[in-house]
Amino acid sequence: MIGLIDSNNFYVSCERVFNPRLENRPVVVLSNNDGNVVARSNEAKALGIKMGIPFHQIKTIVKLEEVAVYSSNYALYGDMSRRVTSTVRDMIPDVEVYSIDEQFLDFNSFGKYDLKKLGEQINRTVKQYTGIPTSLGIAKTKTLSKIANHLAKKSMTHKGLYVLENEQLIKEYLSLIPVSDLWGIGGRYTLKLAKHNIHTALDLYNTPEQWVKQHMTIVGLRLWYELHGMPCLQLEETQKPKKNICTSRSFSSKQTELSVIKEALATHATTCAQKLRKQGCVTNFINVFVQTNRYSDDPKYSNSFTCTLPESSNDSRVLIHYALKALERIFRAGYKYQKCGVMVSGLTPENQRQTSLFANEKADESLTKGDTLMGVMDTLNEKYGRDTIKIGTAAKSKQTKSWEMNQSYLSPKYTTNWEDLLRAK
Repeated sequence: MIGLIDSNNFYVSCERVFNPRLENRPVVVLSNNDGNVVARSNEAKALGIKMGIPFHQIKTIVKLEEVAVYSSNYALYGDMSRRVTSTVRDMIPDVEVYSIDEQFLDFNSFGKYDLKKLGEQINRTVKQYTGIPTSLGIAKTKTLSKIANHLAKKSMTHKGLYVLENEQLIKEYLSLIPVSDLWGIGGRYTLKLAKHNIHTALDLYNTPEQWVKQHMTIVGLRLWYELHGMPCLQLEETQKPKKNICTSRSFSSKQTELSVIKEALATHATTCAQKLRKQGCVTNFINVFVQTNRYSDDPKYSNSFTCTLPESSNDSRVLIHYALKALERIFRAGYKYQKCGVMVSGLTPENQRQTSLFANEKADESLTKGDTLMGVMDTLNEKYGRDTIKIGTAAKSKQTKSWEMNQSYLSPKYTTNWEDLLRAK
């Protein structure tokens, strides 16, 4: 049996853990630059606030209904996610982290253990240890566990836990689910299936295996098997290395100065380098892009340039150097830029780094010193907080506030910043 545990309204729940006054009150969390709603409490949903709606469109209802508003606090949410996962792993050893608020659990090693009692214990323990409420769905496959999780979350009777294993009940629930809501079914397949009168998950369930194999390739066939209780999607307990890494942000206000964009780009390149080192990889290519707002009345411009590194690297200094060289190739004065970003690709494992054919002992020594320096930086930043030590080009200046994200409603970093620790009075 496979379980899917999902943290309820996760971003909102994180805010409520450290601010109990938010309980039973409508709460929304906003996206980067406080642009759109990305998380809502049940009370906010009841007010008709839609996911993704621009914040400026709900300011009236926010004021009239006293809705609590927060900017996305990624440091807090990431740390709370790690705490939830750690708590779950203490009880269930085989766990796949699927997203920041979801984990798949493998119950197959528990034999004939009462899964309902175990599920209740998991939900109760996570709430007790972290303060985060969760919903847990358990079924024979990953696809069915997602359906069970939805039932656990939305049902008034199951109260955050549903074990879906009765064949007749599975079919009845599948009849209520649009085929477009199934895991892996996109818009193209939805239209294709509709032409063959397949509108619900049960319609797909009842479709002959040979037809699915012929018209939906191996991906559709795996989904068909999963709906029939035959596992095809195994737990991935270790995250696969990313094939490329991108860091980009919209500016809080439009930018025209090259020096400001250089600082922002150096910061993004630093973040890419940190992610590379954490993943144990080096990059061979670095792509830089800039763009104006395509929807404004200002003159439009967007461009990108890719640099091939002479030697693969994850050194922040190297990535910043080539990112700024690429920026100088594409920057055009006279435009109001809205966004810039860095993407690294051609990733290879660090221990398989291809050095230059003409590298000498001095170059090898320099490479070793660079690796040591980056290691020391990462260690200090992890111990004392992000950006405790930065490369000078990416250091904050008087210009930083003009391009950094607008986070007017940001809550304290309760668990990752010494200055933000709660104080008992």
